[in-house]
Amino acid sequence: MRRSNPWVATVFFIAIFLLYTPLFYLVLQTFLNNPQDLNSGFTLRWLLKLFHSPALWEPLMTSLEIGVLSASLAVTVGTLGALGLFEFTTLLPTALQSLIMLPILLPEVITGLSLLLFFLLLRVELGFATVVVAHASFSASFVYFIMLEQLKKLDPQMAEAAQDLGAKPHQIFWKVTLPNIVPGIMGGWLLAFTLSFDDFLISFFTSGAGLTTLPLKIYSLMRIGITPELNGLSFLMICISTFLVLLLVSKEQSRKWVLKG
Repeated sequence: MRRSNPWVATVFFIAIFLLYTPLFYLVLQTFLNNPQDLNSGFTLRWLLKLFHSPALWEPLMTSLEIGVLSASLAVTVGTLGALGLFEFTTLLPTALQSLIMLPILLPEVITGLSLLLFFLLLRVELGFATVVVAHASFSASFVYFIMLEQLKKLDPQMAEAAQDLGAKPHQIFWKVTLPNIVPGIMGGWLLAFTLSFDDFLISFFTSGAGLTTLPLKIYSLMRIGITPELNGLSFLMICISTFLVLLLVSKEQSRKWVLKG
């Protein structure tokens, strides 16, 4: 095993290099006068042009709004489901556990088509609300399993001690359980937001004719050709995702320092 470690590390770093090199190249193209010429000099005009382009800015804001709302809804449903079923996870039938995992395993095209047929059956007009519900419906399963793992880390003696001291069930939840599962909630929210923000297929089926999310807009523009504005938009998306990850990591580190102190 010790002899194989350098080879494993080498393969790992090669994979990381191949994964991140296109991202770095995309960021570099964002700041070039001519994205096809590395010696054309640096500029900020593509980013500035992006902020003055309603055709790209409006879908970006729409995706952000949908991501925030759908992630909040998914976290609420997934967390409540995990709290309600945590004590019975070992007793749940295999069919029910498979049903909860089904949105994760199904291809997105099947999920999107089934949601479209469901909304049409209910005679619900496709638009902003249907996309939010659709995104939350498949990301809630991810949140559910994240929260199950978070609940397994809790010490049951803490709740028992609070109960012995006279705390009521709702007080135990708000003062004991909830503060200890905040990292899982934040992680689940971030994952749900990311899944919603970059989703294409489900948005394509459930958005209708009057709503355009950012992935749908990028797809329609790429059919014409890649423009510098698209590079700037991709750079902005990378910045948003990186900021959310750093925020989550910093909160987790701060919580660990508080616990150690």
